[in-house]
Amino acid sequence: MSLVPQHDSGLDSRPVLERPRQLKLFHLENPLTLRFGNEFFRALPEGPGVYFFHGSDEQLLYIGQSSNLRARLGSYRHVGERKHPRRTLRLVASIARIVWRECASAEAAIAEESRLLLEHRPPFNRAGVWKGDPWWLVAEVETAHLTLRLQREASPGSLGPLVPSARHSLGTVIRALLRLANPAWHLSDFPHGLMTSALARQCRFPVSSPSNFVLGLTAAIAGELGALLAGLEALPPTATVAEQTFWQEERETLVKLRLQLDAVLAGSTL
Repeated sequence: MSLVPQHDSGLDSRPVLERPRQLKLFHLENPLTLRFGNEFFRALPEGPGVYFFHGSDEQLLYIGQSSNLRARLGSYRHVGERKHPRRTLRLVASIARIVWRECASAEAAIAEESRLLLEHRPPFNRAGVWKGDPWWLVAEVETAHLTLRLQREASPGSLGPLVPSARHSLGTVIRALLRLANPAWHLSDFPHGLMTSALARQCRFPVSSPSNFVLGLTAAIAGELGALLAGLEALPPTATVAEQTFWQEERETLVKLRLQLDAVLAGSTL
């Protein structure tokens, strides 16, 4: 069933232009700009809210949220080959209509997105669309490498329980910790297995101080994300727009995670 947000007090939902027929993503450097126009993106609100991508048949493709709708929706204009997963490329190529709904706060946007994902389960969403079993995380420290393993049951020394979507949020936390440890790295320098949207069930990667890395990861899982966010903000801007967009999205994911953790009691799931 297609979702059509209502015009409620304090909310705003606006459908926009239909995409031209026979539009091919690989022919365009900036397909969404050509599809909707610069003025559409400049007119987007800068506050928090949820957004909805629909296909040409009005199918609801994707639901997202952001503390800054203009920045987040604008970031999709920079999606391109060799910079984003094929799934994201297919999503951008399929967008025919964009609808958004403003929310009173970032917390309200997160709560609304969580509710809508479980209700509608759009095909391009992965995290948050099913209530599954929790995860536990096991870290195995070597001299200059770290192995992380996700498992369904607790074991001695494991971290958890973590919610099913932890495979997505953990990937962001690990990449942020690696960037702080290696501020000169470009995205191409990160281990390939850590650049997927969902963390693999097991991954092994080089790290200069594995024990300190595990301490930082443990603190993040416990909700202590302020220092990690502050560290990312203090780093100089990356060289390319694509990398700036990538790290802006990573910071937003960390903010979302921090808000989620702030909303639960100590000892509940990530």
